[in-house]
Amino acid sequence: MASRRQPFTPCKLYIDGADGLSAGDYIVTSGGSAYLVQATRPSPSKPERLYLDCLRWVPDQIPQDARCYQLNWYRR
Repeated sequence: MASRRQPFTPCKLYIDGADGLSAGDYIVTSGGSAYLVQATRPSPSKPERLYLDCLRWVPDQIPQDARCYQLNWYRR
């Protein structure tokens, strides 16, 4: 089983093509991870890319009325 990171710890992510994503939104992955977006900033070189400051989150604690985005991980 893969090791899991501790919830409610900060992390940095980037995402391409997530129109409308903003602070306060949640990201959920197909692997069962979840993140609360705390801040976004555009990439200076790639207009479609957003850099995110996030908190790792417990998927079961996402509010029912929250905006959630599905994120799929791809190998580089």
